[in-house]
Amino acid sequence: MPIELVWRAMSDAAPYKGKSPFTMLSVEECVATVAKQVLGPLGVEELALADALGRYLAEDVVSAAPIPAFPASIMDGFAVRSSDGLGTFPVDAEQFAGNDVGPLQPGHIRYITTGSAVPVGADAVVKVEDTLQRVKSSGEVEIDVLVSSKAGANIRQVGSDTAKDEVLLRRGCHLRASELGVLAALNRSCVSVFCLPRVALLSTGDELVELGQVPDESRGQIVDSNRPLLCAMVKELGAMVTDLGVVKDEVECVRATIADAFKFADVVITSGGVSRGNKDYIKEVLEELGELHFGEMCMKPGKPSTFATVKSAENQPRLFFGLPGNPVSCFVTFKLLAAPAILKLAGMGSLRSPVYPRVDAVLCQPVQMDPVRPEYHRARARWDSGRIVAESTGFQRSSRIASIAETNCLLEIPKASGTLAKGTVVKALLLGGLRPEAEGFPSAPQAQTALGSCKRRRVGLLLLDTAQSSKVTEVLRASLDGPELREERRPKEAEAVKKVVESWCQEKNGLDLVLVLGELGVGNKDAEVVDTLRNMVIAAENVADLILHEALKETPLAMLTCTVAGYRHSTLLATLPDAPGVGQICKLITSLP
Repeated sequence: MPIELVWRAMSDAAPYKGKSPFTMLSVEECVATVAKQVLGPLGVEELALADALGRYLAEDVVSAAPIPAFPASIMDGFAVRSSDGLGTFPVDAEQFAGNDVGPLQPGHIRYITTGSAVPVGADAVVKVEDTLQRVKSSGEVEIDVLVSSKAGANIRQVGSDTAKDEVLLRRGCHLRASELGVLAALNRSCVSVFCLPRVALLSTGDELVELGQVPDESRGQIVDSNRPLLCAMVKELGAMVTDLGVVKDEVECVRATIADAFKFADVVITSGGVSRGNKDYIKEVLEELGELHFGEMCMKPGKPSTFATVKSAENQPRLFFGLPGNPVSCFVTFKLLAAPAILKLAGMGSLRSPVYPRVDAVLCQPVQMDPVRPEYHRARARWDSGRIVAESTGFQRSSRIASIAETNCLLEIPKASGTLAKGTVVKALLLGGLRPEAEGFPSAPQAQTALGSCKRRRVGLLLLDTAQSSKVTEVLRASLDGPELREERRPKEAEAVKKVVESWCQEKNGLDLVLVLGELGVGNKDAEVVDTLRNMVIAAENVADLILHEALKETPLAMLTCTVAGYRHSTLLATLPDAPGVGQICKLITSLP
């Protein structure tokens, strides 16, 4: 090479950009850098209950009154005085929900329906099935009470569901339909929530045309698919979106558009213009407007991902995410970097837990590794015989947008030479719910490395209060090959539970599985135990969903049970309800990888 050309390549006057000046950071370093700049939720606003779906609660919600506020019948039957015992009694009246016909007359019983207030003078309810009706010739009805009742039988006492001043929902709680139902039961017509982040989106590139326009292929034009993709992903998070369209590859246009966006947006996201092309101006503009924190990330896809902050009048700086122009890179880096930041600004409460559960998944086919960078491989995960298996979405080139279709997980493929064999267990980030088992899916191979394949499991069973262990121990011994089973009982107190879990879930020589058996509802002590356990583990929300799904098969009241599932070091911890279906739930948990 002539000396002049060598000199030009090494000088600032070189016509083409050379090696990136940015240090390539690991994914973990980039995620931590973003998290450090997100100081917390934005402001607070009051919303009508009907408008609060999907928002994050800005206050603890406590019950202003006990629920129920009056003794209520649990079933259809007859209100009685328990001291009257067995016998034949006339019916003094019929009591339906919402009406009051006065105190129970002495020597009588009263027909009562589920949810009705128990009349003064009655202290028990006998269900209809435990009575026999007699109709006299006069038409008068008498009832034979066939089963004696203790005082309080079949009655929901005042405050038995919820005590006065009990905390039912915590600050940062995501308001789904079930939480709105709880608020409605408390007669809360309005609720304080965190304000939604304002997100501005734009694409850069002279080659881009708007959706619906016909691209001129002779000029290399393409339809801008990234902006609709980003708009949809931001809306899925519940944030407000402003679409700024396509900006041409001119540094003045890029600078002006981004500067204007920062005047109103909490987060600005761009696609394209962050690599080393001569018309990639994003990094240059961000160095002028704010502080550039990183400009390269060691991963496939998404190497040129960029993150910056710009000072604002508020304490929270404005956030900028410069995502790559390749659509798959744009999708993956949004999920890893931008989505967690937007959720934290929106007020998501479980900030100690990852946005996406990190679980073990069994490969359905061989996967080629990259010797230079780790890869986030798009895949479709599903349950198969109680474990998670993942099917690749095919060719993984960053321009092949079809590889994100129906993707619900990202497989963490390590940097290495060679191929991961079918059946290998890898870590996976679950982006959404698992796909159901379906005909036509390839059957999962036997895992090469999985907890479920161990010859012997070390299991801890922690019983809360009066929980019974017989069904669980029976399943554990039947499902596992000679488990080493530890069993302890503790009161439903946070500190007592914490000590046992810490001793069983040590970083070295911890148990493989810890099951906490007991009813964890919405009481104060229950909430303290649940919060303690959630703060001790990295959440595996799909495991918790599985437990709830199985519990709901037994009773709809399972919706009121708080379920915790996650990993502490290498130990899987899960809470189980002390309910009839606990055996089946336990069987599913033991089959997880």
